[in-house]
Amino acid sequence: MPRAGQNVRVMARQRRTKAVLGSAIAGLWILLPWVLPWLLQFFFPTIVLSLPGWVYLICLVPAGFSYFQAQRLWSKANRADQGAAGEEAIATVLAPLQSEGWQMEYGVRDRSVGDVDVFLLSPKGRAYTIDVKSHRGEVRSDGKQLYRQYGRSQYPFEKDFLNQAKRQAVAMKKLKRLTFVTPVVAFSQARVEVEQNPIAGVYVVGKQDLVRCLRSLG
Repeated sequence: MPRAGQNVRVMARQRRTKAVLGSAIAGLWILLPWVLPWLLQFFFPTIVLSLPGWVYLICLVPAGFSYFQAQRLWSKANRADQGAAGEEAIATVLAPLQSEGWQMEYGVRDRSVGDVDVFLLSPKGRAYTIDVKSHRGEVRSDGKQLYRQYGRSQYPFEKDFLNQAKRQAVAMKKLKRLTFVTPVVAFSQARVEVEQNPIAGVYVVGKQDLVRCLRSLG
């Protein structure tokens, strides 16, 4: 059974490996116009190859593409590591529930939704999915969607977290053959300030309120 954040850590390592490979390929493209004539002369001393300037410029195109792809992968790896740290923090918070009879699974894979961060079963047999988010700032809601509040400005999230959480709950309901699964979105770093819970059928809480919320429900 995977540990909290394990699947995301593996994904981060894979992305970093690809990023390093992409950077190496970019370097090879840059060196190619200089190395190729030298290699030819080394193995075939009678051949003298002089490349026109446009060849050097053309090689910069795939080099630049590989470099920017590598940077993008490295940035995605950083975000994955941040997400894994969030899952690990939530697992630490949830640990006391195990002594109370709660059952926990981390990184449950489902083809329709990918990884479900946490699946919980309370001592009374009530099931929950927890979608962990590592975003910072202050989280608020208009009763339909979540957004981040910075000063007087509001910024929507890049995805519909509420719908995503509900899809995960439905997936686990089918996978575990349960009657009902309650979806939860837990923010490991952000401060959650919502006026109502659940929001569109999803409980939204900060890390410090997660266990209290689960105990009251389970």
